[in-house]
Amino acid sequence: MLKRGTNRISVKKMMSAVVCLALLLGVIGTIPQKPVYAAANFAEVVDIFGRTVNDNGIDLVDWQGYIANPSVKLTVKPPSSAVFPVTINLRTQGTTRLMMNKPSTLSATGSAKTLTFTNASQQLDFELEIHPDRIGGPNEIENYTLSMQVIQSNNTQSTQTIPIRVLDQDDNAEPSLPINFDYRFDTITGIFADAGVKAATEQGIKDWFYFFDETPYDTVAAGAENISIPGDNWLNPITATNNAAYNGVWVFLRGLNDPYSTGYPADNGKFHKRAGVQGPIHRSYGLILDFYSGFTPFSSLNDEEYYLAQMPGSACTSNCQTDVLGLIAHEFGHAVAFHSSWNGMVNYHSAGGSNDAEVIAYQGNAVPLDSSYHISDANSLYWDRISGQSGGRNHKFPSQRWMMTKLSLLIAENAGWKLNKNLSPFVAPSIVTTSLPSGTKGAAYSQQLTAKGGVPFYDWNVTSGSLPPGLTLDRFKGTLTGTIDNSAPQSSYTFTVQLRDYDAQSTPVTKSFTINLGGGGTVSNVVAQYLFNETSGTSAADASGNGKTATLSGGITWAAGHASGAVNFNGTTGYGSLPAGIVSSLNDFTIATWVKLNSVSDWTRIFDFGTGTTANMFLTPSPGGAGLRFAITNSGSGGEQRISTTTAFPTGVWKHVGVTLSGNTASLYVDGVLVGTNANMTLKPSSLGNTTLNYLGRSQYTGDPYLNGGLDDFRIYNRALSAAEMTTLFNS
Repeated sequence: MLKRGTNRISVKKMMSAVVCLALLLGVIGTIPQKPVYAAANFAEVVDIFGRTVNDNGIDLVDWQGYIANPSVKLTVKPPSSAVFPVTINLRTQGTTRLMMNKPSTLSATGSAKTLTFTNASQQLDFELEIHPDRIGGPNEIENYTLSMQVIQSNNTQSTQTIPIRVLDQDDNAEPSLPINFDYRFDTITGIFADAGVKAATEQGIKDWFYFFDETPYDTVAAGAENISIPGDNWLNPITATNNAAYNGVWVFLRGLNDPYSTGYPADNGKFHKRAGVQGPIHRSYGLILDFYSGFTPFSSLNDEEYYLAQMPGSACTSNCQTDVLGLIAHEFGHAVAFHSSWNGMVNYHSAGGSNDAEVIAYQGNAVPLDSSYHISDANSLYWDRISGQSGGRNHKFPSQRWMMTKLSLLIAENAGWKLNKNLSPFVAPSIVTTSLPSGTKGAAYSQQLTAKGGVPFYDWNVTSGSLPPGLTLDRFKGTLTGTIDNSAPQSSYTFTVQLRDYDAQSTPVTKSFTINLGGGGTVSNVVAQYLFNETSGTSAADASGNGKTATLSGGITWAAGHASGAVNFNGTTGYGSLPAGIVSSLNDFTIATWVKLNSVSDWTRIFDFGTGTTANMFLTPSPGGAGLRFAITNSGSGGEQRISTTTAFPTGVWKHVGVTLSGNTASLYVDGVLVGTNANMTLKPSSLGNTTLNYLGRSQYTGDPYLNGGLDDFRIYNRALSAAEMTTLFNS
């Protein structure tokens, strides 16, 4: 969708997660929602899940496309110790696009609403919603504020604030169908010569087609399409034809003086075809624009000026304006669907909406059309359930602009259009995360679940099973954090998570997860671990219990390490060898160790696993004077895939280094901090074949220097540790 607009008042921050919010919850270990503001002197705001939102804040969404967004219902509890009656003035700050349900006001300083409480037990609801915009996204966060001024009857006053976050899902996409705007017949009022009116009109039409999943049709030749266009005062119609070939949408536009505006399809018996097969879609449309006497066009596309918009015919005595964008959204809706020239809509109208199961499932009841093919605004049953807005002038929120709604789009499908159900208004809630990584008894753990779809002010619950003892889950932020109890009695914990989005009629979604635990400080998924706590001999035991003993050769000594013992290589003849094939079955992996260099020589190795100079993977602290580097190849040095850094390696101190590979992404860490990545790694340890020369402190190249320094706690994993796990490993 074409994006037009001015800079947003608030600052947006990019989300670091996927095109959806990262959230998590459990039952056992769930952080209780501490009612900080339930104290005697504060008003408490509670959501539909019973959570106090004062500290966490409120999450809203700006869906893809220019559509009425979901509202969230909240409940206010007054201060229990207040002197009643109590008045609470709600005001939104940071944007003019936020709105609250009526009675409320909109202004340049935001939305305002007043609640009055007669006693401490009274609770009052309000609803909050964001008007869409055309800037930002996808998946940015807009930050605003809800201010609550509490005034007691003795005139004691206090003010509280609650953060509001808006997930902006706009994608800046254009409609999939080419649209031809034909102004040749705007010869009566010339209204479309006004650049603002023209821009708002074209944008309003594009807003409809943004939601249609339609590809170009068979080409319509120039002069082959015809439509009747009314003359002034709807007299003396003329016949217009297309003056060029097209394969999408042709819209004939004309301004009149009286008596009304409308849109309509060309009822000429001609329909679009694809590959010669006729469908239900009309080939062209007419749009007639007229303004009430005394009303001037309001054509701004700056959504921060939304509060200034006026619907045509609204009560007005001075400075009256007709909002062009909203007028086009309404009238062109007649052209594309809400008209008796669409056979499918005639059937829908005749059935009173009872023939559309999808609409009934969404709305909760059938939604009939009146004789003019409008959705009635007289009954709240026919207001869009999720936004509270309607196709008319009456709905929950201040009536500034006619808006498309999810309901109106679902009904429009009856005309024969295919909606793009991959757009966020139509995506059902789901849990995206497929599994959780293993944890370690006695070690820190931090993970999140991710979700998408629905109204993303999510609530999570664990309906069965339990979390590992020591872990807690934050219902709002979704973080699963803590230190797993070292005496946790089980080696794995399985639990079923239930996701609820902020649509009360959504069906909860569930998924089961398992967290496996390594015991007593032993990390799971370890292929081999060498603590080097020996004090003599030429071998190092495998602490993982997998029996992969390391052999030490040449000038080595046993010395004090980072934690306990370490092996020290003399820089000329000392090195270690690990068993053949130790990494040959690995795809994803982690190799981590503590290193203390006595001196730094170019191309010395921390490790080098392979079969020679053709196939190998290595980690060097100084590749030709550069920074720490990891490389892997199966075709010699010219075919190396690398993570190169500028990180200089010091001498005389223990440093923790680690390299991970997850899919095609390799990461390099120093002291638990990411220092380099490569997201285009196609080679894996398994690409090297059966590695027979698996060195510690020695290179596959005979001319390279041996390592002059020590190693402690050398580990190989058969999976990629997360960044949080690498930090934990360093800290442990």
